[in-house]
Amino acid sequence: MSDQIDDTRRISRRDMLRLSGVAIAGSLLAACAPQATPAPTQAPAQPPAEEPAEEPAEEPVQEEPAEEPVQEAPALEEVTLRLTFWGDIADMPTWEWGLNQWEEKSPHIKIMWENTPWGEYWTKLQTEMAGGASPDVVGMVSMYSMWYIRNDTLLPMDPFIENTPDIDMDDFWPAIMEAYKSEGQTYALPYDLSTMAMFYNKSLFDEAGVAYPVEWTWDEFLDAAIKMTKDTSGDGKIDQFGYLLPSFDWTIDVPLGTNGTSLVSDDRSKCLLDTPEAIETIQWLADLRLVHRVAPTIGEAGDIPMWETGRAAITWGNPEAVQMMIDRVGPPRDNDKFLWDVCLFPKKVRNANALHGGSFSIGKQTPYGEQAWEFVSFYTSSDILHEMVAKPSRGIPGRRSCADSLLTDENPEHQHLYLDVLDYEGMECRWIVPYQEVMDLKNKYIDQVFLGQTTAEEAMPKAVEEINPVLAPWA
Repeated sequence: MSDQIDDTRRISRRDMLRLSGVAIAGSLLAACAPQATPAPTQAPAQPPAEEPAEEPAEEPVQEEPAEEPVQEAPALEEVTLRLTFWGDIADMPTWEWGLNQWEEKSPHIKIMWENTPWGEYWTKLQTEMAGGASPDVVGMVSMYSMWYIRNDTLLPMDPFIENTPDIDMDDFWPAIMEAYKSEGQTYALPYDLSTMAMFYNKSLFDEAGVAYPVEWTWDEFLDAAIKMTKDTSGDGKIDQFGYLLPSFDWTIDVPLGTNGTSLVSDDRSKCLLDTPEAIETIQWLADLRLVHRVAPTIGEAGDIPMWETGRAAITWGNPEAVQMMIDRVGPPRDNDKFLWDVCLFPKKVRNANALHGGSFSIGKQTPYGEQAWEFVSFYTSSDILHEMVAKPSRGIPGRRSCADSLLTDENPEHQHLYLDVLDYEGMECRWIVPYQEVMDLKNKYIDQVFLGQTTAEEAMPKAVEEINPVLAPWA
């Protein structure tokens, strides 16, 4: 799920992503039936001297029927679909490749691609839908999908699915599809997924004499982070840290899950941050910075990327971040300067992870539902996702049949962990209808704990007190 780009773009053929459509010309010609020829009359008999043999009647002459003209196929209706999306400029060649494949298949259905920065996209989309200007094809993500579904802004796809017998709906990952379904109806098809893994610098592990992790506990993780937190310059200030404490959005369910809990209950009716397990998890994360000093403060981190410059041993990211790191520090395996790999987040009581992803929906107000479905089903087909998502390691492809393409020698040795976690018991996409409101309130209180302004025991009940009324109307 790319989420950054500098400005809104309407992409045409003269820009980056214009698709030209060539209408199939011609009309249905009326058939001309051959005219029937009347049979000629028989000549009258002459009175003979003697009874002659009767002359046979003359056979009527039949004309050859006129050749029926060849009928041309009816012209396909030429339409233009408006597709709205967010994205980084680096993604454009990949998207353009997919659109070119579509142009070859269906030149009569043009795509007008509108790109908007992530931070502005959702405000713009909400405004357009409220004003009756819904896009035909809607870039969607699982975090926000249920809000748009519950507010009746997306077109159910099930009638189209039923009329497309060759589409394999079982190929889409079941865990992510839960974010795109409501009351038995399907409202989006996924193109990618994100799970999380930790990135670690093998050289710093080697220097500290720490074994490379695959599965480890909170205690083992802390011990390793302490050993790799150092004052390398000798000036009395820590300048190498064991871990970069990230900002948590939906990813908060990763550490919470390793302690047997989650942000919200299974029925999404209440927040669970005030449970003993959640309070313990939030305080443990904060103490990595405040007590153990293995994670830098915001001031200590500064503006220079710490993991990429060898100033932090461990960070984390999704499969798309793997490709970003390859671009920044080089390949993880064959790299003289920077060897690295990925591993699981440490566990307290169990291994756990979190899941979200991007998709395409159809705006309910579109007059071109059938054509929009043709495009969405094509753009999320296995062949397309193999080339656009799996091969370039842009994420986990939305279809299971091409997911293994993510595993290559150019990617980390344990890249398969991104896929393995999808088989965890209870692994699901924890969608929340009022997602952004809940995230803002959660961040408000967790940030106070991470800054040392309060404790998790004091702050988390206050967070729950504010979050539960936000969840209640949608439960």
